[in-house]
Amino acid sequence: MKMVIGSAALVMFLAASSPCNSQTMLKREPMMMNRGTVVLVDDGSCPRGQIKQVTAQAATGSVDAPYGSATKKCIKK
Repeated sequence: MKMVIGSAALVMFLAASSPCNSQTMLKREPMMMNRGTVVLVDDGSCPRGQIKQVTAQAATGSVDAPYGSATKKCIKK
């Protein structure tokens, strides 16, 4: 009985301590994003082992980007 309880406790501990990957990966960049949104894009533009991180910035009101701009950088997967 103690072995079953110990095994169940171990399984629950391992399930709770596993890392959660809540960030979804997209195949292409979204056309529009809300301010402060961060998405990962796997479109093949970054070197092997890296993925593109796109972050929506605040709107600046400039002529070329009236709804804000996005910063893009390659990060490790």
